[in-house]
Amino acid sequence: MAEDSKGFTQAREAMGRHTIPELIDLLESDDVRTRFLAEMCLRDATST
Repeated sequence: MAEDSKGFTQAREAMGRHTIPELIDLLESDDVRTRFLAEMCLRDATST
């Protein structure tokens, strides 16, 4: 479980490096995990 948590944290950090317009574009991804992470990072970036 710790490995999953670490992988998630790393993926979220990597996704967080995207710009807001890039994150918005990623919301259209076919990959559910990508959309989920993009939404989380977009919320972080916009403080909502």
